[in-house]
Amino acid sequence: MGVTCVSQMPVAEGKSVQQTVELLTRKLEMLGAEKQGTFCVDCETYHTAASTLGSQGQTGKLMYVMHNSEHPLSCFALFENGPCLIADTNFDVLMVKLKGFFQNAKASKIETRGTRYQWNMARVW
Repeated sequence: MGVTCVSQMPVAEGKSVQQTVELLTRKLEMLGAEKQGTFCVDCETYHTAASTLGSQGQTGKLMYVMHNSEHPLSCFALFENGPCLIADTNFDVLMVKLKGFFQNAKASKIETRGTRYQWNMARVW
């Protein structure tokens, strides 16, 4: 049993994204992490539909629907400043049916792929 973490990493000041990834990779390997294949995470952004907003000028909420190759049968919905919902992969079908409440944001899908690392903390202690 293990733990999977998807983290947002700031780009190091004065460095490119690629240089920051290489720096992080070196740190992981120095700590004893071993390469264990690849991963893929995708995220699609939805916003509350205009018809659900009560008054003029009221801003909508965002919801991020994520898939992670480490959990292929699950879908994660993260509400802006709110809870995280874990559902099965058919959650995407439900989002289509909820288009009166949530709509896709324009150019809203991103995907990241990379090397998967495994770190055995038992060896560290």
